[in-house]
Amino acid sequence: MSRSGDRASADRTAGDSGQSADCDARSPTDADALDHLRLALDAAQVGVWEWDIVDGTLRWDRRTAELHGIELDAFGGTLEAFLAFVHPDDVPNLQARIATALATGGFILEEYRVIRPDGSPVWLQWRGQAITDTSGQIVRIAGVCADTTELRSGREQAGRAMQHVSDGVAVYDCSGRFVFVNAVASRLFGRDPSELIGKPMWEVYPEVVGSAFEQLYLQALRTQVPAETEGYYGPLAGCFEIRLFPAPDGMTVYFRNVDERRRAEAQRAELITSLSSALDRARKLFDVTAALGQALTVPDVADVMARSARHDLGADIAAIILVGEEGRIRMVSPTTQSDRVNHVLERVSGRATAATPDVLRTARARFDASRADYLADYPHVRNLLEVALLAGMAHIPMIISGRPIGVILLGWTTDQTFDADERAFLTTLAGTCAHAIERARLYERQRSVTEALQQAILPRHLPNVAGVELTARYLPAGRDVDVGGDWYDALTLPDGSLMLIVGDVGGHGLRAATVMAELKHAARAYAMLGQTPAAITGQLSASLATSDAEVYATAVVACLNVTNHLLTWSCAGHPPPLLLDGAIPTFLEEVHGPILGAVDDLVYRQDTVTLSAHARLLLYSDGLIERRDTSISDRLDFLAAVAADSHAMGLDATCDRLLDEVAGPSGREDDLCLLAADLLGDQ
Repeated sequence: MSRSGDRASADRTAGDSGQSADCDARSPTDADALDHLRLALDAAQVGVWEWDIVDGTLRWDRRTAELHGIELDAFGGTLEAFLAFVHPDDVPNLQARIATALATGGFILEEYRVIRPDGSPVWLQWRGQAITDTSGQIVRIAGVCADTTELRSGREQAGRAMQHVSDGVAVYDCSGRFVFVNAVASRLFGRDPSELIGKPMWEVYPEVVGSAFEQLYLQALRTQVPAETEGYYGPLAGCFEIRLFPAPDGMTVYFRNVDERRRAEAQRAELITSLSSALDRARKLFDVTAALGQALTVPDVADVMARSARHDLGADIAAIILVGEEGRIRMVSPTTQSDRVNHVLERVSGRATAATPDVLRTARARFDASRADYLADYPHVRNLLEVALLAGMAHIPMIISGRPIGVILLGWTTDQTFDADERAFLTTLAGTCAHAIERARLYERQRSVTEALQQAILPRHLPNVAGVELTARYLPAGRDVDVGGDWYDALTLPDGSLMLIVGDVGGHGLRAATVMAELKHAARAYAMLGQTPAAITGQLSASLATSDAEVYATAVVACLNVTNHLLTWSCAGHPPPLLLDGAIPTFLEEVHGPILGAVDDLVYRQDTVTLSAHARLLLYSDGLIERRDTSISDRLDFLAAVAADSHAMGLDATCDRLLDEVAGPSGREDDLCLLAADLLGDQ
């Protein structure tokens, strides 16, 4: 045995007996603490070793020798003697760890195999720390040695199990050194396990230092509470879900790549967003279609379109440009838009070289994301666009039966990005507006004809009869209701009597106006032939019953003898005339027969009443009094009250008040006629 071996043996012997030169200088308390430490190490079956770098002596205690399968006296006391016990395959790794510790003054942690003399293999763990002198020079390495065969076996079993999991698994000791990596982790790290085991993660991946992962790792290690995170990790070049499970002796970390899941989630989110946008656009389109269904005129359509463009698309300006007769272009401006903007848009659209004529000619929409895009083709309108503060613009043709009938012009004060969905929405909106405009044009033409017919039927002047003042009023129904069939007439008969008629044809539109004209002219003819009111209502009913008009009508026919103030009237299902004899209102409520046209051979009755010298008579159609939310009795009472309160007023003023207070400015669903007569008494 060499000298170094003898020294090591002597030291070990002294150590085993609790005697040494050092012990003589220690206090009893220090000696007791050392004994207790030795007992604890012995109980844990952990050996102690020390390598003196200066003289090359490697000292073992008895337990370390036993772990290597020899007696303490049989150990040579050198590093070479120690390496002779190590399995040849493990010597290079152990030497490398020792060289690193000598170079850096760091820590040694390595497992190696030993074949004991009896042939049994064991795994030992060599753990040590470099010790320096006052000058910083490494003078020795001291550490412990323990049998890790069972632990290694357990780890190997766990490792074999972890090799089959789909996650990457890495196990670190308490110093952050790799202890185990499975195949998935090795593939993720791009390193062979032999390149990782025993090395600190911070050394292998220096970019981890200061990262969110390091902070979470240290937090879990400190708190011993599992943690998890998810994010992009540069060292692994991907997005990972990472779960950390701390233990007193280290950390187990699971790595799961979530790139595919994130892509799927992104695709799903994109799909949901797309579906949500599609549903939102469908809702907006439904709303604007419903609103356009209520639009009766072209300006109404322009207002609906502009409102939708502002609310649904954020447009700042909007207009409809239509192709009129002989190809002339006219702009329909929304009423909610300023006259200045409308004027500028009209000047831009009216130019021969502008987007509107080009879109009408090609029937293709034009989308300009910025002012520069538009000016690239039409530079001469720069000043107009700047005045209107226009940037992004859209011109979408409105097409009916393959023919453009106009263009929707939308403008924004900021640049726009017209994606495919928005372009499709605008194209659909333009198609809906095109049909609404065609319907509105048809309605306007029909209403114009009907109104002209109705105005032609109503008398332009009332007869001038001595002793009687006449006045009349006609109001069409609300703007969203078609023209009705109400009419009035007053004529002087050959005998000097005054014939007063008010009628109402059911329904609205051209048919009602046509029937109204027939009834009005027939009544006038029968009156001029000298027929009584009852005979006239009977003739009108028979004529209507035998026609194919398939409508009903009501009428009140009254004949006033101006000389003796006798009033004879016949009422065919019509609201009763109101008589104000003095200030007392009285309804002439006698019913002389059903509505006109109900029976073709019915004989209507009539009644006669003598009026006072200053009586007032009101004939009217049901449009004056009928309301959905109020009973007809209440409405008649209201009419009588207002008429009585207005008796001192002139006839014109009374009629105006009745229209203002009884008919009201809105809410009427029918047109109305009012024919009033005042007896003037002795003049």
